[in-house]
Amino acid sequence: MDLPDQVEAEDVTIEFERAVTGEHAKFKTEIQHKTWSAEEVAEQMFQRLKSIDEESKEADDPKDRTAYAKKFPLEKCEAIVRESLRRARVRTGRVTDENRQKFLQALGTLRRKSAKRVIYKLSPKALVTLNTGERQAESCSAAELRRGTKRVFYPPGCEATLEDEQKEFFRELQDPDGDFANGREPVANAADFKTPANLVIADATPERKFVRELCNRDYASQVDAWLRNTPVGFYSIEYAWKKGEHPKRGEFSPDFFIKQGDWVFVVEIKDDEQISDPSADNVKKHEYASAHFARLNQWLGQEKLPTRYQFNMISPKDYGKFFTKLRERDLVGFRSELDVAMGSAQSGR
Repeated sequence: MDLPDQVEAEDVTIEFERAVTGEHAKFKTEIQHKTWSAEEVAEQMFQRLKSIDEESKEADDPKDRTAYAKKFPLEKCEAIVRESLRRARVRTGRVTDENRQKFLQALGTLRRKSAKRVIYKLSPKALVTLNTGERQAESCSAAELRRGTKRVFYPPGCEATLEDEQKEFFRELQDPDGDFANGREPVANAADFKTPANLVIADATPERKFVRELCNRDYASQVDAWLRNTPVGFYSIEYAWKKGEHPKRGEFSPDFFIKQGDWVFVVEIKDDEQISDPSADNVKKHEYASAHFARLNQWLGQEKLPTRYQFNMISPKDYGKFFTKLRERDLVGFRSELDVAMGSAQSGR
C-alpha cells in the first residue's frame, strides 16, 4: 500500500486578511491527529474483506464470488499495514485517520480491471549545469499587483538592489495604505529571506502561502537556501503525454528548489483538487520529473558528488506536513497525498 507521509502532531498556521487593506495577521499552533494502532486498522480491513466476500456469494458467475478473507487473513492484513507504515517512514506504529481511510479505500478496487495505456519515453543526452545567477528576471504588471493576483515578497534593503527607474514604483508598492496594498508582503527580517533573488513574485494563493512559510523563522532557520523557478526559460523538464488521440510534448518548470544540507527538495505546487481528480498532463509531469531527478541523482553518484535531489508535487492540504518534516529535517523520502495520487493514476490504480 502506497501511503503519503503522515504526522501525528502538525504545525498549523491560521491566517487572517483584512478585506480593505490586505493586511495579514496570523497565529501558529499544533494540532494532534487522531491515530489508530496497526492492529485496529488490520481488523477493519479484514472485516471489510469479509463483507465483500459475503456480498459476492449471490453472484451468478462463480468467477465473481470472492474469498478475500481466506486469502488475506487478519495476520496478513496486519503485516500489510506494518509494511506500508515502514515504507512511509512511520516509526510510531500508529496510523492517522487520513491514512486509515486510504487502507479501506484501497479495498474498493480489488475487482477493478486494469486499463491499457501508452507510454512515451524521452531519452536524455547530456547533463547541463545551471547557475542561479543566470536565472531570468521576472516582472508583473501594476494591474496584477493592484488586484492582488500577484504578490511581491521582499526583505529590508530591497530598494537598494533595484535600478533607479524601478525605485519610484517600488516606493509606491511599499506604502501599506497605497493602491498596491494587496500586492505586497514585506519580510520583516532579511535573514529569513534565504533566496538569492532580491524579491520574489508569487502567483496564485497556494504559491503565496508556500512562500510565506519559507520565510517563517521556524522553517527558514532550517533551510540553507531556496529559489523560486521562473515559469519558463531557466530549469525546465521535458515531458510527453496523450491528449485525446494525439501525443503531445511540452516542458514545465518546477516551482521551487529548497536546499537543506546535501539535499535539494524540488517542489511543484498544485491545487488540492488534483488529489481527487489528477489531470493527465500533471500525472505525466510528475512521472517525468521523478524520472528526471532519479537520473540526475544517478549521475551525481557516479561523479561522487554528495548532492541529491528529491521531487515532490504538493498542495496546500499537505503544507503542514511538509513544513513539519522540513523543520524536523526529515523530508528525505517524503511523499505527499498528491505524490501518491499521481503515482496511482500513472499505474492505473
